Amino acid sequence: MSGLAFTPLLHSWLLTILLDALILVCCGAGFWMFWRHRNSSDATHLDWLRRWLIAIFAILLTLGPTIVASSSSNAISDTDVFFAVDVTGSMAVDDAHYGSDTAIPRIDAAKDAVENLVSMYPGAAFAGVTFGASASLALPPTTDVGAVQNWLKVLAVEPTDASNGTQLSEPVDTLLLAMQSVHKQYPRNIIVLYYISDGEQTRDVEASSFSPLRQFVDAGAVLGVGSVQGGKVPFISPQDLTNGQGEASPRYLDEPGTSTPAISKLDPENLKEIADQFSGTYLQMDQTTTAASLSAYVSHSYLVQETDRKHSMRNIQVWPLAIVIAALLLWECGSDIFKQRKYQ
Repeated sequence: MSGLAFTPLLHSWLLTILLDALILVCCGAGFWMFWRHRNSSDATHLDWLRRWLIAIFAILLTLGPTIVASSSSNAISDTDVFFAVDVTGSMAVDDAHYGSDTAIPRIDAAKDAVENLVSMYPGAAFAGVTFGASASLALPPTTDVGAVQNWLKVLAVEPTDASNGTQLSEPVDTLLLAMQSVHKQYPRNIIVLYYISDGEQTRDVEASSFSPLRQFVDAGAVLGVGSVQGGKVPFISPQDLTNGQGEASPRYLDEPGTSTPAISKLDPENLKEIADQFSGTYLQMDQTTTAASLSAYVSHSYLVQETDRKHSMRNIQVWPLAIVIAALLLWECGSDIFKQRKYQ
């Protein structure tokens, strides 16, 4: 379906109205002067009809006539999947396993988990929240899997100098606002949350509860990455993020006030508590366990519920008016040239 609407070209109705009023005043003043001196003027009523048409079409052009075309996306799962990914410095520790004996950085295990989970929700909308020194909606809700892949390509831990420790509940407010927005737009949608972290709380502040998310979250899980034995925390500089890691002799962080290397360990108890708070389940990634293990947990009802998501496309149609105005202006110029030659 489609309809007609208006989108002011000046991006402000106030400025558009002022401009249109100025056009009317100028045209009206010119016509008033013509009418007062019509007996001695070489202008004709046809000339002023043409000028009024130019003014009217110019006003219509500034209003930005717009064709609003409504469409819907078919075969879209009625599900919104949110990922909350820890990007603090400890996520660079290379003690994680993801379905193999090869040790990899925790952040890489988190990326692999997201990729697996995306494949389990065909047609769903995905959103990504990262949290470290602060939380941000790094990936707004989208059904474009390519956008998710691009987000994962640039997903990296924050530089060590920018970090102020880990607050596990940092993403709660960001998730709450994003979920409220989705719920308001699609109140019947199912919302799923996956929280991925090593569970290490290093800020000396009390963590907030994830329980406010229960009003929106229909299902979800907390995924633990890393090992309980732990590993040394590498120092991450902005150059490392730009050029990639892999130095022959990487630098590691020390415990404050000592020369002892800082050891970061997976904390399953913290992660289980978070899962309980939003009524999710807990799963630890290791040599034999990946996010694919959640396939039985993912209710098939989430995958088969489909809806038509309405989309509106606004196309400003000013070119027909521009053609008419151009023709009238050419007529005006031609009339002026003819009159000048007539009196020469």
